[in-house]
Amino acid sequence: MLYIAALSITVLALLAVAIERSRLLRTQSDFLVAGRQLSATVLVATLLCSWIGSGSLFGGAENAYRNGLASLWMPAGGWAGLVVIYLIAGRARKFSQFTVPELLETRYHPVARVLGTIAIVISYTVITSYQFKGGGNVLHLTFGIPTETGMIIVAVFVMAFTALAGMSSVAYVDLLIGFLATFGTILAFPFLLHTAGGWTAVRNHLPADHFQVFGHLTYLQAVGFFLPTLTLMVGNQNTYQKFFSARSERDARISVIGWIIGTVVLETVIVLIALVGSSMYRNIEAWTTIPHAARFGVPS
Repeated sequence: MLYIAALSITVLALLAVAIERSRLLRTQSDFLVAGRQLSATVLVATLLCSWIGSGSLFGGAENAYRNGLASLWMPAGGWAGLVVIYLIAGRARKFSQFTVPELLETRYHPVARVLGTIAIVISYTVITSYQFKGGGNVLHLTFGIPTETGMIIVAVFVMAFTALAGMSSVAYVDLLIGFLATFGTILAFPFLLHTAGGWTAVRNHLPADHFQVFGHLTYLQAVGFFLPTLTLMVGNQNTYQKFFSARSERDARISVIGWIIGTVVLETVIVLIALVGSSMYRNIEAWTTIPHAARFGVPS
């Protein structure tokens, strides 16, 4: 009952934010780039939420379950990408476009715009599909709803609040989600660690290589985790559209600093939660480590 109440309140709050933002829409710019008025604070929250989602909570957790702390090589690629993005965030805002394909056309050639569009459509079809599947998995694990049904529910909800006010809706909904996710994740870790019996108990229940820099990974495997997230971060259409939404070049650059700090902290805590959870629950499917630990390892 507690989970139903918490989820219902969260959904209603998100819809309320989206409806309120929709009342402020006046132009195409308001819908696509929030009127180019997003502050650094709002940008940090929406950038965090655009990067840390079901991929981190399910895929990242499964990686930590199997590889321990060496799984951090995957998010580390994103952290390296953020350093590159910091150097170009202000300039991206200066272009004041609406989408990455438009930026490519301005900087290069109309053909680059077409190729960029094709690449984005293909990549975001994949990204969106696993995000919807992740949402369906959450509803299945929490309420017993079939995953396919949960995917449809999540897809309808996401499309509805996005259509209500575009980027403005997404950004301010992310502000609420980012606050809840950040503090919820950070607060959950010490409770879970206490339930597990402390760090010594965690180490005793897991293989020694789970606490080594490379673990049982080869250098090539570590690079194989690192590079894809690096290139995804640097080429992420969602990221640049949010920079286009910043109220100034300065806000765009400042937001990346907050994004770097938040991403390093949150992704590290997520891996640690998965590591502690894997020491407590060894007979579960690896991808369910975090939701399982949240439901049974943290006091409700």
